[in-house]
Amino acid sequence: MKLQLRPSLLKVRRQSVKWIIIHHTAELYPQPAARIDNAQFQIPNLYKGVLEDKTGDINYHYVVEKIKEDYHPVVTRPFVYLCDWPDIPPDINKRAIHVALLGSYDFKVPDKRLYEVLAYRLLNPMLKMFYLNLAKIKFHRDVSTDKELSCPGDFMEMARVEALVRRYVIK
Repeated sequence: MKLQLRPSLLKVRRQSVKWIIIHHTAELYPQPAARIDNAQFQIPNLYKGVLEDKTGDINYHYVVEKIKEDYHPVVTRPFVYLCDWPDIPPDINKRAIHVALLGSYDFKVPDKRLYEVLAYRLLNPMLKMFYLNLAKIKFHRDVSTDKELSCPGDFMEMARVEALVRRYVIK
């Protein structure tokens, strides 16, 4: 079955980007293959979740996936479209770019390489492009109205994200 993307179902961004929200995929797609970080290519499991949930597209702008032995950011939704997160206040959500780390970091400690790829290939270019500072990078749990949420996982550390973003500053 070929995936039919339906951009007409997606809301268009009307305001400039002011936030970058980091997620993991475990909270949205319950398929076991989309929850466990391993060396298999897992994006097809996210598409399967989209088809099963009858949504228009993957609900993140980027997904960082482990392919073989390294991590790669994959564009899954253009910036012009909003992601729909009812637990994130609209004043933040309508101005956010959403980045997901494939897997569940409630169960696994993220590799150093995952932090490096996230900082160097995604966060630093976005900070530069949208004229943002480090304070505008948030974990989903930090902006959610659901206080029980652990996304992007109990093992993700903002201090490590911030340290690597500072290390790879684009001048």
